Amino acid sequence: MARKSWFDEQSNEPLFSKYVEQMESWQRALADGVVQPEEVQQQAERVAKMLRALEPKLSDELHEELTNLFYELAVLYGMQRLADMSYMEGGA
Repeated sequence: MARKSWFDEQSNEPLFSKYVEQMESWQRALADGVVQPEEVQQQAERVAKMLRALEPKLSDELHEELTNLFYELAVLYGMQRLADMSYMEGGA
C-alpha cells in the first residue's frame, strides 16, 4: 500500500478530516444519521486495539514522540469541544 501523506501538498494542512468520510467505520456510524453512544464506544475500542498492536513495534524514541503527539491531539480535541460548546451556547 502506497504511503498517504498526512498533509495537503498545496496548503500543508492536515488531511485527516478528508479521510474521515472515506472510513467504513464513519460511514457505518452515520448510516442512520445519528451517532449512538455504543458506536462511540466501539470506535474507542477499535482505536485502543490498534494502539495496543502498534505500541510494542515502536522504538523508545518513536514511542515518546507519538506519546507527546497523542497528548497534544487530546488537547486539540478538548479545545475544539469547548469551542463548539461555547459557539452553540451563543458565546461566539
